[in-house]
Amino acid sequence: MQYGAVTDVGKVRKINEDNYYVCDDAPFPYAIVADGMGGHEAGEVASMMVVDIIRDYLKKNLSRELDYVEAGEVVRQAFISANSIIFEYAKNHYKVMGMGTTTTLVMICHGKTVTAHVGDSRAYMCGEKGIVQLTKDHSYVQELVARGEITPEMAKRHPKKNFITRAMGAEETVKVDIYIRDYGGEKIVLCSDGLTNFVEDEEILQSLNGGGNLQEAAQRLVDLANERGGGDNITIAVLEGAKDNE
Repeated sequence: MQYGAVTDVGKVRKINEDNYYVCDDAPFPYAIVADGMGGHEAGEVASMMVVDIIRDYLKKNLSRELDYVEAGEVVRQAFISANSIIFEYAKNHYKVMGMGTTTTLVMICHGKTVTAHVGDSRAYMCGEKGIVQLTKDHSYVQELVARGEITPEMAKRHPKKNFITRAMGAEETVKVDIYIRDYGGEKIVLCSDGLTNFVEDEEILQSLNGGGNLQEAAQRLVDLANERGGGDNITIAVLEGAKDNE
């Protein structure tokens, strides 16, 4: 598997509240991107905790013998465990009370991608047929789009475009969206909204097809978001597995 990953504080924020992790070894490769929230340093704590807890849970509970449906259930339980731990931690530490984090994970498993998702950090699949968004934002404007009240173009400029409706650690329980899709060696992109608020989907695809390795492609996208203002922390992880990933 090849991968590239970059996180950047951006041009406006003083603290980087994003975190990421890439696992490129057995039993299955995966990446996580998390975008914390909560004021002061609480968001940084939440995103760091969620990445660490999920990583440790998967290390203990994933095995090569699992099929992709079973692996998806292990990932879902990892998210549920992380949500519970973060919620209890915030409840008992007043300095970070109310903290939360988006969390998106994509795993390449037996010729499938297993995507787990809470919040508005996105995952995309980029291949010969173009770019496809694997996740659906848990956000106020996405709900408006789903109801047909605004268009996707209007959503990009909506004053409440950053209002999310679901986050890890914000409530005692969380609903985790799991998506399973056929995988044929495409590039998988995970990113925080610090990228997608400033860079269009087609520009992500163009960067990945623009030559160089995945690390260079990821850095080009971060640089582009910063050129356009860098109004938020920016994180991107890109994975590319073998076509016959079984």
